[in-house]
Amino acid sequence: MATVDSGIFVGPGALGAWAKNILIKVGVGDADAGVVADSLLAANLRGVDSHGITRMLGVYVKRLELGLMNPVSRFDIVRERAATALVDCHNGIGQLGARFAMEKTIEKAKRSGAAFVATAHSNHYGAAAYWAMMALEHGMIGFSSVNAPAAVAPAGGRQPMFGTNPFAVAVPAGRDIPFVLDMATTLVARGRVILHAKQNKPLEPGWAFDSLGRPTTDPQAALKGLLAPMGGYKGYGIAFAVDILSGVLTGSNFGRHFPGMLAENFETPTDVGGIFAAIDIESFMDRAEFAARMERAFAEVRGCAKANGVERIYTPGEIEHEKAGERARTGIPMPVEIHQEYVELGERLGVPFPKA
Repeated sequence: MATVDSGIFVGPGALGAWAKNILIKVGVGDADAGVVADSLLAANLRGVDSHGITRMLGVYVKRLELGLMNPVSRFDIVRERAATALVDCHNGIGQLGARFAMEKTIEKAKRSGAAFVATAHSNHYGAAAYWAMMALEHGMIGFSSVNAPAAVAPAGGRQPMFGTNPFAVAVPAGRDIPFVLDMATTLVARGRVILHAKQNKPLEPGWAFDSLGRPTTDPQAALKGLLAPMGGYKGYGIAFAVDILSGVLTGSNFGRHFPGMLAENFETPTDVGGIFAAIDIESFMDRAEFAARMERAFAEVRGCAKANGVERIYTPGEIEHEKAGERARTGIPMPVEIHQEYVELGERLGVPFPKA
């Protein structure tokens, strides 16, 4: 989890409202700006700061101002069957395409039992979990995944060929909190390396390689080099699979065809693809029975015999759930450098940044 633990703390309500107003200033409609700001704020609340307002908003604003991302939503369904669809997002903001696709996925799953909807020609959509979790309130299992510019080499290589290519799975668990797995196919998200670079913090050993494929803890060298895939060749295989589903299958960019990293390429649209799925639990068993089985599974996992020195075993999404409650009370932490950037952005666009 790419978390910032210190810095200047800002109230989540004020930060979300500021982000929405900034997006409106650069041409995004009121309702659409609210969707984007809410998704970014949710990432910050859950401690996924690499995908929150504190990192992504400035990048989005710059791309919108340069005309590299369309501020106006437009979605065309290019192909469609009972349980599938392909949506052309016309270079729109990634969150808006993701919302449209996940809503369509859930609608189809209600009729068909399960559904897949893919997006083409879109952009960065924030944290993958936000979209998978949309299925929860409908008693469904949700899935979302997206590809990204190359930062990972195939096993045995030293040339970047695949993105961090994250995916998320969200499963309702009755009276318990939901199971929410949200992960990059690298050991850490590239956004976490960027946050370390902004704070001049060394990386953990094993996270990254320099441009020659040598292990490094220098975040600046890592940004010019490679990220380490999770699980070695297995992580590379999963990253490749996500690239196929999100990029090759949708007609969007894939592999080395991306023009550059999101926060570094300010000349060409990104052309990201994504895949979304929903499974209606009632297609397989009654929701009440499934909820009881999930509650039992959670209890058994948390009750597992602990290794020496371990105080608690968490289920996927539990740490983020608790972090959201904590940050709702204490506020969202921002590195001093990013806080200053946003104060200046607010002054330039006439939207004063909220006080700490």
